[in-house]
Amino acid sequence: MKTTVPKRVRDKAMRAICDFYAGSLEGYPIGPAYLYNHGVPKTMDAALVVDVLCAMGYITFQSPFPNYVKEIRLTDAGKCYFEKKADLTRKNIVEWVRYSITTAIAIAAFVKSFFF
Repeated sequence: MKTTVPKRVRDKAMRAICDFYAGSLEGYPIGPAYLYNHGVPKTMDAALVVDVLCAMGYITFQSPFPNYVKEIRLTDAGKCYFEKKADLTRKNIVEWVRYSITTAIAIAAFVKSFFF
């Protein structure tokens, strides 16, 4: 049994959960089994995926009422999961470009010091 959840599986699970709540089916509870029908591979333990997403603060998995079935709910952080991911990707690209330019300038200066 796997004990880690790959990022691509977390993304698929979050996409399924976000899409579910975007469809305004608020009264209908979803659980870990829902994830299998919406992109999470059957080889992954859906309960583990839910536990990891809970630990990361993107969802909650609890009963809204006593003696009621546990359900997955999005937290505020979960509602903006994909926006944060896009922002982080953009930040990484900007840092990579900045690093590449700095490195190119340093190499050009190094080469110039030998020939001139």
